[in-house]
Amino acid sequence: MREATLTVLPRDEKGKKARREGFIPGVIYGKGMETLPVKFVKREFLKVLREHGARPRVKLLMGDQEKMALVKYVDKEPITGEVLHADLQLVAAGQKITCDIPIRFIGRERLKSKGLILQVNIDSINITGEASVIPEYFVVDVGDKNYGDAVTVEDLNIPSEIQINDPPEDAIAVVTAAEDEASEEDNEADAAN
Repeated sequence: MREATLTVLPRDEKGKKARREGFIPGVIYGKGMETLPVKFVKREFLKVLREHGARPRVKLLMGDQEKMALVKYVDKEPITGEVLHADLQLVAAGQKITCDIPIRFIGRERLKSKGLILQVNIDSINITGEASVIPEYFVVDVGDKNYGDAVTVEDLNIPSEIQINDPPEDAIAVVTAAEDEASEEDNEADAAN
């Protein structure tokens, strides 16, 4: 997992006021500490998300202190996608944490060339491990899959020091024929008429 840097500012005002002033409100929490209301410079925070993914590990610059944290949750406005609030968890070296890690599928173009598509059921998995070994995302190559093949949690290339909290037999995606998808949409349209 790559590391980004964020400047943290203390926050006394409500989140709405912080957003109006160009900040993203948030909280920082961790073992043995009270939840701390903070704010981040909007442009800086969005750049970190864009360059390091949805749940990056970040170095927080808090006054004269540096602390490590994980972006645990980002609340977005459902229609515009604007970031409304962020939760960050402080992590110490060697500390185990539990979080959801996104799954990225590659090789879809090879499926498409065979008249197949990937139907994704689960786009992230819940894991536990040391912050230093948790990746930003897991990659699954589906290009060599055939019709009816399922991709399960146990198909992910997960390091042994990471514990999977989801059932290993869960199907995260299934390869179907492109016309199956089209015929389902046609059936739904016919049912609506």
